[in-house]
Amino acid sequence: MAYFDHELKTTLIFAVVGIVAGYLSFVINYTSVAALFAIVVFIVFYYLLKKAMKIQEEKKWWVTMAIVYFLTWVIVWTVFYNYVLL
Repeated sequence: MAYFDHELKTTLIFAVVGIVAGYLSFVINYTSVAALFAIVVFIVFYYLLKKAMKIQEEKKWWVTMAIVYFLTWVIVWTVFYNYVLL
């Protein structure tokens, strides 16, 4: 399918990884450690996907995936955090 190019695939993968990292950050329960954990997870998956999909693009690809990942991570982490407070 031509529609599922590498940019769409990596966007979906980073969204799912952001959801998982958001939940694991909630489980960690320390803000600074959870933020460091999220950054490390992003860097690891960035290099893994870049090698696995053989992506040789410029910084534009990196910025798009960072925005998707970190926004998803923050939203999921906040939802779980507020769910416990209620």
